[in-house]
Amino acid sequence: MTNKARILVVDDEDRFRQSLCRLLRAEGYTVDAAENGLDALNKLATNEFDVVLLDMKMPGMSGSETFNEIQLQGFDVETVCLTGHTSISDAMKLLHNGVFDYLLKPASMPEIIETVQRALERKLLRHGEIGVSELIDGSGGR
Repeated sequence: MTNKARILVVDDEDRFRQSLCRLLRAEGYTVDAAENGLDALNKLATNEFDVVLLDMKMPGMSGSETFNEIQLQGFDVETVCLTGHTSISDAMKLLHNGVFDYLLKPASMPEIIETVQRALERKLLRHGEIGVSELIDGSGGR
């Protein structure tokens, strides 16, 4: 099955970024990657994405700073944060400010895939492209 959803993976760890991109492509997603926040913002400005998988701890512009810029610039994406280092207060603040979900590394690949699917469903629901009944019966976003 080919999925037209576009995912942007933002992580400074080359090996993790490449593995995640391969996994998402194998699931049928169109995937692009950025190794830092500035690169991600440039890609968001010139391409349309549905979901951003965003590492929180990166050199230069942090994941939090990148997310704030995504919000300020009004990019229509759902953001899922990934990190190996977090505090409950940081996670709660980001969730309160609009992050779709917050996953701890090393998150399992099934957990990442499920979270991406739920983020896509939320975006489709926000845009009126699917209804609540489609979410309930499990056919939304597919």
